[in-house]
Amino acid sequence: MRKLELLSPAKNAEVAIAAINNGADAVYIGGPAFGARKAVGNSLDDLARVVDYAHRFYCRVFMTLNTILYDNELAEAERLVREAWRRGVDALIVQDPGLLRLDLPPIALHASTQMHNYDLARIKFLDEIGFQRIVLARELSLEQLREIRRATRAELEYFVHGALCVSLSGQCYMSHYLTGRSANRGECAQACRMRWDVKDASGRCLVRDKYVLSLKDLNLSARLPELVEAGIDSFKIEGRLKEADYVANVTNYYSRILDGIVAKRPGEWKRVGSGLVSASFEPDPARSFNRGYTEYFFAGRPAGLVNMDTPKSTGKRVGVVKKARGNALFVEAEEPVHNADGLCYFDGRELCGVKVNRVEGDRLECNERVEVRPGTVLYRNYDHEFVSRLLKGDSVRKIRIALTVRAESGRLVLEAEDEDGVRVVLTDDETFAPAENPAQRERLCAQLRKCGGTDYECVRVEYLGDEVVFVPTAVLNGYRRRLLDALAVARENSRPRLEQRPLRMDVVYPLAGDWKLNVVNHLAADFYEAHGLSSLEAGFEKGGPRPGMEVMTTRYCLLHELGMCRREGRDRGVRYPLMLSNALGCFRLDFDCARCFMKVRIPD
Repeated sequence: MRKLELLSPAKNAEVAIAAINNGADAVYIGGPAFGARKAVGNSLDDLARVVDYAHRFYCRVFMTLNTILYDNELAEAERLVREAWRRGVDALIVQDPGLLRLDLPPIALHASTQMHNYDLARIKFLDEIGFQRIVLARELSLEQLREIRRATRAELEYFVHGALCVSLSGQCYMSHYLTGRSANRGECAQACRMRWDVKDASGRCLVRDKYVLSLKDLNLSARLPELVEAGIDSFKIEGRLKEADYVANVTNYYSRILDGIVAKRPGEWKRVGSGLVSASFEPDPARSFNRGYTEYFFAGRPAGLVNMDTPKSTGKRVGVVKKARGNALFVEAEEPVHNADGLCYFDGRELCGVKVNRVEGDRLECNERVEVRPGTVLYRNYDHEFVSRLLKGDSVRKIRIALTVRAESGRLVLEAEDEDGVRVVLTDDETFAPAENPAQRERLCAQLRKCGGTDYECVRVEYLGDEVVFVPTAVLNGYRRRLLDALAVARENSRPRLEQRPLRMDVVYPLAGDWKLNVVNHLAADFYEAHGLSSLEAGFEKGGPRPGMEVMTTRYCLLHELGMCRREGRDRGVRYPLMLSNALGCFRLDFDCARCFMKVRIPD
């Protein structure tokens, strides 16, 4: 039976637990160092806490070690991997192939999307050398995903929700060039979220002071059935900087969709994790942080991939301003607005925000004076009531079990079987007197059903046989605790483990190699040399910039976005090359129209 995994981000242990309680089958989380979000680190004890909680539900924990490493960091990285494995971490997400030359424990290896997993030839190479899983590039279409699935045997992971990097992952050097902060080392300054001017060779300004590279957020929730059919194993939510309310909401939303897919073909598909999720809220991604949504290149090349007006979250449209007076807005509401909501609107240049102190009919009293024109559209980017429900943490996950009870010669025999087929039997030499009241049978069943604050929900208790004994409530509770403790041990012993197949060193790298392989340590160079490449250039972080170098390669095309597609002959009057500039720097835009790629280069 094929297992489907919903993979959620975890900023810290609390967020990881919120994700699991809302239906995640796995979480990815940074350790103490070397993760692609340098600002987010967790101690090994934090990881152990997450592992303990996740494994109860057969969920998995993946540690992100997905940055490129310098030589003086390799020994520490090896130690960190060994300690994480000792604490039960299920897999390691890696970018730097130098790690594969270290003396690693037999932990499952996942090839991060930062390894630039876009070209089929490269993906097949990673599969053949032995990665347990490959995290695919966000830019891939459904047809490309199907082709990759036919050509590989490794598990395939694909992003379905969250922020998009405009550059092909692992191939963006703009941040490092402008600020010295390397995206490949977890320090991205997000140059793509900055304002830029675009001019042609004649000096004509095509775009002035706009967020021309700031992509909307990905939302493939409507495409999950197609992705399952295409053979994707893991459905990944982006957001390792997000708080628990965001992760709980989005995870719960996608978990419900996956449950619905599995329910249609229960004999073929099942979820990786165990347990039934109960939540006190109705999930709605539109009510959490988002920049507007796109399906990116899943089904072709759409327009409207970026929001040129703002890189911030606008949220859901809630109404239109009728008039403004001092601190008050009078609105024609399309959605209920509540006290403490955060609203935003465009003032002609920027997205402005205001907090609602009190709602009185169509009058919103705000925390500051608001100068806005009638007809201005209002959006809610902070839904106080919704977030408050999320932060209460009322979501719970319970493993469903069925119990049977019988008496044999005065002794109580209890049996439990969980939803995964794990079964335990509890017997004891203690004997009990026969029950005088026939209702004791129902009483015993009702008492055993109460699993209280445990990880279990008893869906059925069956009393077998005619012999009924009287068992005091306190004693019966003790039997149930022992039974559930035994079940927890049996579940851990039966828990499926990820397996890392032996790595092959005889596979030839099928592509040309240059500085974009991001080699910054001697072991990474050794890795590629062992696979047929030699005399590699140092990566950008070591080799430094040169005129004409690509600082970004992207499937997003600014000309297409502006309705000026070169292939369609809509760029008449444009003189090339185009230049992208702001106060920090200037770049040349090149357009590979045959392959529909745009490249951002350092000027010659």
